[in-house]
Amino acid sequence: MILIIDLSKKEPCLILKQGNKKIANHEWTGLYQLSETLILEIDKFLKKNKIKLDNIKEIKVVPSKESMVSTRIAKAVALGLKI
Repeated sequence: MILIIDLSKKEPCLILKQGNKKIANHEWTGLYQLSETLILEIDKFLKKNKIKLDNIKEIKVVPSKESMVSTRIAKAVALGLKI
């Protein structure tokens, strides 16, 4: 299973994929508050879809064109969750 943190749009979005099939997605406001919201939103998203972090094999980040800081935050969180 793959978790994608998509920052390419105005609102951050989490996408859960199994192979090429999109299972679920979740958007929220706050591209510029990502350091405060990202971990909480990932936790809510995984609980809502009854997925454990151990089931996530890969985490990808789609970078933001508007905020390099948000992209770096998302990459740091993704790296931390992989460990």
